Amino acid sequence: MAGAGSVFAGALTLMWRLGNMADTLYVFLVSGNPAGSDDGFARCAWLRVAELVKHYWNGGEPKAGAPIQKDSVLRFIHFDCHLQGGVSVGVYEHDFTTMKGIVQDPLANRVARNWVILDKDWKTKFGTLDKAHDPKEFTPWQEIQAAKTAAASLPIDQRHPISIVDVYHTIRKAPAGSVLELSIFSHAFADGPVLYNTFASDDSILHKRRDPDDTDGRADVDFQANMGESGTANTKALNEFKNAFHTDDGAYRIWGCNIQDIVDTKDTTGTVRRCLILNTVREVVEAAFVVQKKDVTKLIALKLRDGKLPEADTQITLNMEEQIQFELSTMKDPATAHAITPFPRGRLYEIRYDETFTNHTYHDLFLGERDSKGDFAKTIVRKLSDVVKFVAAETLGSYFFVAARALKTVTVVGGPPGTSAEVDTDGQQVINGTRAKDCAKFFEKFMGVSITDPDNHRHNNYAFLDNKGVAVAAILERAAHGIDNLVVP
Repeated sequence: MAGAGSVFAGALTLMWRLGNMADTLYVFLVSGNPAGSDDGFARCAWLRVAELVKHYWNGGEPKAGAPIQKDSVLRFIHFDCHLQGGVSVGVYEHDFTTMKGIVQDPLANRVARNWVILDKDWKTKFGTLDKAHDPKEFTPWQEIQAAKTAAASLPIDQRHPISIVDVYHTIRKAPAGSVLELSIFSHAFADGPVLYNTFASDDSILHKRRDPDDTDGRADVDFQANMGESGTANTKALNEFKNAFHTDDGAYRIWGCNIQDIVDTKDTTGTVRRCLILNTVREVVEAAFVVQKKDVTKLIALKLRDGKLPEADTQITLNMEEQIQFELSTMKDPATAHAITPFPRGRLYEIRYDETFTNHTYHDLFLGERDSKGDFAKTIVRKLSDVVKFVAAETLGSYFFVAARALKTVTVVGGPPGTSAEVDTDGQQVINGTRAKDCAKFFEKFMGVSITDPDNHRHNNYAFLDNKGVAVAAILERAAHGIDNLVVP
């Protein structure tokens, strides 16, 4: 009878495992298309698979308090925008019962072979999935495959079979509470992640609606109630997107840069259009924080390097000429020149000191300040609190902040303004380099934002906007009052 009881108990366990659809969990990964033939971001996505498996298994057993159990099957869905030999949508299933904390190809040497293509013939290898939990039912793989086939005759830089809208729709249709993570590995800027570097029409931006030919993220459009799409089917789009994430552990991660500002101004021909300049937060933080910390003979350096918060009225000299000169040098660098509008020195000052914009608070900080000769002031002196207020105000329009403010219960992770990301020697996308890391540290010190990653065995210096709204509230407070209202111990 004992043997029969064991068999019966085992059968019940198996039935529970196969039928407990509420515990079916997903991680969605998107790898952008930097140059058509470069699979670097696809490698980043697979390394994230390995990192998460390692994180959840925690050296021999599931991490305490994590949604993953010993008998869990975690399903990874990959939207692959890489066009040379990559699949459009792929699936990887990790069975913790048999695979423990180990994935195949841990160094991501053959990423295309690690994914099973998602199509009408795909079936899970682990038990069964009902229609609501079967990824081929809520992922637009058919539309993506059709778009890929239709675009096959076009030049490679014109093939855009996957849109971020496809990703949004997939998350919206996924079972409520089932999404542990959505990660986008790609280039990015203030407006959001870049899948193919497409453009939104002026009309769509003006009316805050999705341009059907635009594949990339848009901060002003994507996190409205309808996520920029018309029709009754989209009236609750944002709530559907938000509710798909796991209540406690759901996270949206944007792994790219945030190193450019969008300004609607006259370009070098005198035509008003959307232009790109080097991120002004980066310049201000460099002048107010990074440079100041280096000279340890000055009191301000000691205050900034100290663990305590300096006084709000601490006076800081910003050498903007040094920052403008650096910006001009980036226009001569082949690696960065294409990413910013080639304005002359005077215009770079004029845009920041004199012009007013609905999406920037430049004039509130620079105040059109001139020197004794009537020229733009090369150096200006500002209170630390005013610097913090400016940086916070500039953060409000960034994609990752807009997302966190709208999603509320979802942790949103991204590069804060002024930071650039790179793929390091290990193949991971990180915020690296002294300038970028120090800019991230400024956010940690003054904005109430953590840059320590609890889900990664290494810290990549991205900013965490938590699912309790604490970081969002802190940034909003800084944008309104700087650090004037904070008590300095």
